[in-house]
Amino acid sequence: MPIINIYDYDKIHNINEKRVWEILIQLIENDESICTCRDCILDLVAITLNNIPPHYQVNEEDFSEAYRKVSDEAILMQLINAAEIVKKNPHHL
Repeated sequence: MPIINIYDYDKIHNINEKRVWEILIQLIENDESICTCRDCILDLVAITLNNIPPHYQVNEEDFSEAYRKVSDEAILMQLINAAEIVKKNPHHL
């Protein structure tokens, strides 16, 4: 019987989370109307991640399967939608 180490949870990564952060950086560089305070950025990422499917992997090297499930363009559209939500109801106030 194999030994299972439940403490290896840090080896599992949601690849789409990394992709959201990378695309968000590009979006912020091109849209100065997005608030970059900590709370607004975290809200943007949370809203976006809640609206795209997660893709968990043990390594962060091969993103090809994650790209098949959700495109960069789809992530960008979700980020833009999330930015509108956060602009209308920011939590930094």
